[in-house]
Amino acid sequence: MIIVIGAGVAGLAAARALVRSGEEVRVLEARDRIGGRILTERSESLRVPIELGAEFVHGEAREVAEVAREAGLLLCDVRGDRWRVEGKRLTDVDDFWGDVETVLGKLRSDREPDRSFQDFLETGPGGPKLARARAIAREYVAGFHAADPALISERALADGGAPEGPAEERTARVLDGYDTVPGWLARELDGSIETGVVVRAVRWRRGSVAVDAIEGASGARRRYEGRALVVTVPLGVLIAAGGDGAIAFEPEPRGHLAAARKLAMGDARRVVLAFDEPVWEQVPKSRLPEDAAISMMSFLHGDDPSFPVWWTMMPVRAPLLVGWAGGVRATSMVGVPPSEVIGRAVSALSRSLGIAKRRLAGAVTEAWTYDWGNDPFARGAYSYSMVGGSGAAKTLARAVEDTLFFAGEACDGRGRNGTVHGAIASGIRAAKQVVRPRRASRRR
Repeated sequence: MIIVIGAGVAGLAAARALVRSGEEVRVLEARDRIGGRILTERSESLRVPIELGAEFVHGEAREVAEVAREAGLLLCDVRGDRWRVEGKRLTDVDDFWGDVETVLGKLRSDREPDRSFQDFLETGPGGPKLARARAIAREYVAGFHAADPALISERALADGGAPEGPAEERTARVLDGYDTVPGWLARELDGSIETGVVVRAVRWRRGSVAVDAIEGASGARRRYEGRALVVTVPLGVLIAAGGDGAIAFEPEPRGHLAAARKLAMGDARRVVLAFDEPVWEQVPKSRLPEDAAISMMSFLHGDDPSFPVWWTMMPVRAPLLVGWAGGVRATSMVGVPPSEVIGRAVSALSRSLGIAKRRLAGAVTEAWTYDWGNDPFARGAYSYSMVGGSGAAKTLARAVEDTLFFAGEACDGRGRNGTVHGAIASGIRAAKQVVRPRRASRRR
């Protein structure tokens, strides 16, 4: 039997591929649901799903697109205008990706010694002419990568830190809700998934593993044995020193855990606000260029200390706004009560749009947020490479004596960390690694 820890998309993709290869599989999931860091809610008053985890399909994302084709899911490309808050004015962002790529294009993947993105910015690349582009790039790295600019690696950013060309800049949503993706992956795993099972320890030797766990509801002890183990827990859980969700390995795969500690688990916080009408269309005209309209807004960028980025559901027209904070801004909100976080978001939106906070608060009909940093089975949003860690993901992706295998977005060595398609690809890769030795022995 092959044991898989984690029923996020990496674990489900690995398990599905293993089942298709004729292997017996057992998937152990600590939560009482599948999907991992995909968390979709639905409201009776809205026709659009509420995404509290993964939301976007980035670039071609072939692995997600393949699931969508199989399942008949609808993907909708994001369209609309990007705006930026400049003081008390809103300006149309003509070429957001161009600004980002102009700055990140000056990074070096062969930088020796490696340095942080913040250290890179402090050299003033591009001089005064690129001051605005550097500010946009810094917000992009902090937000999109959920990273602390003072920690994230220049070399890692240079190698896949920004989309390359229009195909990779493309962004879409799963109109049916992102939870339909893990739901489809799990269709062939009937009876193979156990939820509410918290793994505590892994004891292994070449060709044999024993997994000790407890049932989250009853506390009853469970043991599972197999010939191989695929570990797909988030990076924050993998490197945890103790507490709920932490896993002890005996013996410890030291090289892999050392590599994992060269990565960081970034924090991200989102607040989803539903309104009785599209409040952003009420921006005072004094804040907009002459004869400009904001009704087609998709993204609003700024430097607000709480929530600097907002987006609508464009091209779907729904009275919904999503506030986003990544990196150190989000870290400061770990453990903060949801009502306070939502209040901060409303205040940030008021500052960005120039609309009175009381007026905005009165127009809110529903609000959602989720604290991934305070979730013991996530311990953050998604991973990034710290200085000196640009090769760590590739190390994590290597098999350990053909017995331990690691998967998940943090284990993707092709610059797709933090993405659903990167996680799915890593699970498929791990499954191939599991079956390869057995197939080789049969050929002999």
